[in-house]
Amino acid sequence: MGDVVIDTSTGARGTYADWVAAFQNRWSDARNNLDRFMDILGPDILLRAPGLRTTRGRDAGRAAFATTFDALPDITGQVHRWSASGEVLFIEMTFSATIGKGRVEWWNVDRFLFRDGVAMERVAYFDPSRIRRAYFSSLAGLRQLWRIRRMR
Repeated sequence: MGDVVIDTSTGARGTYADWVAAFQNRWSDARNNLDRFMDILGPDILLRAPGLRTTRGRDAGRAAFATTFDALPDITGQVHRWSASGEVLFIEMTFSATIGKGRVEWWNVDRFLFRDGVAMERVAYFDPSRIRRAYFSSLAGLRQLWRIRRMR
């Protein structure tokens, strides 16, 4: 199903299932290899998520992800299921990170829009209230939030 670009640096193509497998594989090491992670996305990628500034382009996206990884160094993402239709791909996943004094987990759905087989837009859908609560529940959480805001 689908003929999509799995790696924009090499032009490697595959199915949506291959793309999701690459996404999960690269997400597991994104903090250490952000350029490789960004290579699954198109050069003019539009990235949107609740509470975060919208970015356009790989350089801006790379900077936004780097800020997230600096503030949440132990963040993990686990894909649970996905579905695709036409040029749209939905990925349901769970994120987990230490915020303040505890581990916080939240559900997320990423909606990717592909054009000519290239991921050109990602919109993340999640409820940020659990994350906000964690930031405001301790001095350590407030420090993390301050670091994120300062890096913007």
